[in-house]
Amino acid sequence: MATRSAPWTAQGLQATGDERHLILPRLAGGLPLVGIGLAHVFDPGAPMTPLVEAAGLPAAELLSPLAVAAEILAGVLLLCGLYARLAAALAILTMIVAVYAHIVIDVWPNGPQNEPPIVLPLTVLVCAAYVLWRGAGRWSLDNLASSSGKA
Repeated sequence: MATRSAPWTAQGLQATGDERHLILPRLAGGLPLVGIGLAHVFDPGAPMTPLVEAAGLPAAELLSPLAVAAEILAGVLLLCGLYARLAAALAILTMIVAVYAHIVIDVWPNGPQNEPPIVLPLTVLVCAAYVLWRGAGRWSLDNLASSSGKA
């Protein structure tokens, strides 16, 4: 009889099924997160701080770099399938804030051409929720780690 790890341990966070289809929500959630996060870093027309301020969130100078780092980290981890459930939780948190910002911001501070459609954070949110529920799947570093631990 196999023993099951507690969900808050490294083994529990990396527990995943063997389903191949789970690469799709990981890609659909991870690619936009990395792309948007890198755009906030390298595109001078898309800074994060004015968005955080326009949404009325506190400590914009501190929250902005943390939000960008969270987007990039969650995206990379989802793409690799490494600690995918933890990455999915981080992605869900950032996308809830992104949806909130879309709802409360009347005039996009970086210009209307830089406002992504609200469908983007909603899609990432749904994909991340699915990964949180099901795990990273067969083609992931989590699966590799969990199968090497079963030997």
